[in-house]
Amino acid sequence: MVQSLLILVFSSALFFFYLQAVCERALRREFSRPFFEEIANAIRLEFPALCDASASSASMDFEDARLAFKCDFLTLSYLLKNAGPARRRLPRREKILLLYFRFLLFTLPIRHAFKLKEKEAVLKLATVLQYFANSVGEKLSVDPLAHALFHSES
Repeated sequence: MVQSLLILVFSSALFFFYLQAVCERALRREFSRPFFEEIANAIRLEFPALCDASASSASMDFEDARLAFKCDFLTLSYLLKNAGPARRRLPRREKILLLYFRFLLFTLPIRHAFKLKEKEAVLKLATVLQYFANSVGEKLSVDPLAHALFHSES
């Protein structure tokens, strides 16, 4: 019984370590230019302001931040799936980042309750959303019609 529990704990720890490493590698991807500011301003995303508030020493309402992250995530995930010239399936890298974001968002109240690196988690959530916004911007820049429609609505 103890051995089974140790194997489960060790396997879970290795899985989360692997997930973290894969996500860190994906987040290091460089885009041709930074699209996220343009996308964030066009659809009024909250994550840049949350990132700035987290980086400063100002206090933050983590429940409001969690809700804002969730709304931004839903918006960007919809755009990721439906933006661009061909509505193809998401690449594996982006699917893993979607799961990673959900995991971080799920653990945010736990981190806040126990004061476990909550600001680092907020910065990581903002980094993932920045990656998604850059990816959406890159997809929109490829399709001139989608780019024109997107900018005419803002």
